This record gives sequence, C-alpha cells and structure tokens, in this order.
Amino acid sequence: MAGNITVIKKSGNRKIVVADSAAAMDERSKGDVFVDGSHCGVNVGEMTINSGMGAMIGNDAGMGKNDAGIVALKMCDERGIPAAAVAARSAKIGSGMSTYEQGKISVANETAKKMGVRVGMSAKEAADKMLQALAKS
Repeated sequence: MAGNITVIKKSGNRKIVVADSAAAMDERSKGDVFVDGSHCGVNVGEMTINSGMGAMIGNDAGMGKNDAGIVALKMCDERGIPAAAVAARSAKIGSGMSTYEQGKISVANETAKKMGVRVGMSAKEAADKMLQALAKS
C-alpha cells in the first residue's frame, strides 16, 4: 500500500522523505532516510529492511512491553541500517511531519550512533546526520 511521501531535503542521490505511516515505504524511497509517524515494532522493521530504506526514524510508541515499540531498531542494526525513534510524548503518533518537526530522539541503534545520532537531539538533526552519511556512501 503506497502512501503519500514528502521529500524534505536532497543530498547527492539520497533524500529525507516524510510520511505519516511506514506503510508508505516503497521503491520511491529506496536508500533514503525515511521519517514516519509509525511505531517501530516488528512489522516496521520488516518493512524497512524489505523495502531497502537507507535509514529510518519512527516513534517509540512509549516503548511498550519488552520494548516492543522499538524492536525494529535492533532488527535494522543487524542489517547495518541506521534507525532511531522519537519519544511518543514529543511527537504525534501517526504524523510524519510531527516526528520530523517536533520529535526528540529517545533511542538510536548502534549504526545510527556511529553516524552521530544521539538521544535528546531533534529528529530533524538526526535525519540530517543520516542523510550526510548516506550521501557519502
């Protein structure tokens, strides 16, 4: 199911794209930084990996039992894909623009940390760091 995406910024052949749902991940955004309003559960991890995203930022959905709301970050890390989540209290779940504009990073995987993504930084800054790193690769 393709959804609407908004291209925010470009660098080389990579871009930052924003969508309300991770379900909008498809070939239009392959290799790009995908920022969305979805939780970061198992199905989002699978979508991120299977659609070839370069990086992903979503919502931690309050983490959930056994960190179910952020399990995609570990899944992505195992594939070398940088991923991070914003605190549910900092951005509206289901709104990609809220994630991008208001979101504050609550957790990042090791691959994202190697790109300079840190807890507490804005999602906008994290997306920029991911974009810069991907544009060089």
